[in-house]
Amino acid sequence: MSASAQIDVGERRAAQAAGRPLRSVFLAVAVFYVSAALLNGTYLHDSAEKREYGIVRSVWVKLTHPLAEVSEFLKLHLLRDQVEKLRKE
Repeated sequence: MSASAQIDVGERRAAQAAGRPLRSVFLAVAVFYVSAALLNGTYLHDSAEKREYGIVRSVWVKLTHPLAEVSEFLKLHLLRDQVEKLRKE
């Protein structure tokens, strides 16, 4: 088959409407970022508290405080601790 006769796989799937709906892709990305934020909530908050004093530090501390509380309540920070321990071994 010549190069000009080849059909791109993405074009063929788009013509058949065989791709993933955009809503499900956005949902998957949102779930990824929310779970990453919750797994790292305590560490994000600790890092924010170590910043230099100023408006940026205040904003980050206020934004990450709820993440840290939820992470500690659900014990998600322990999962990250175990992953770090395995990675160091």
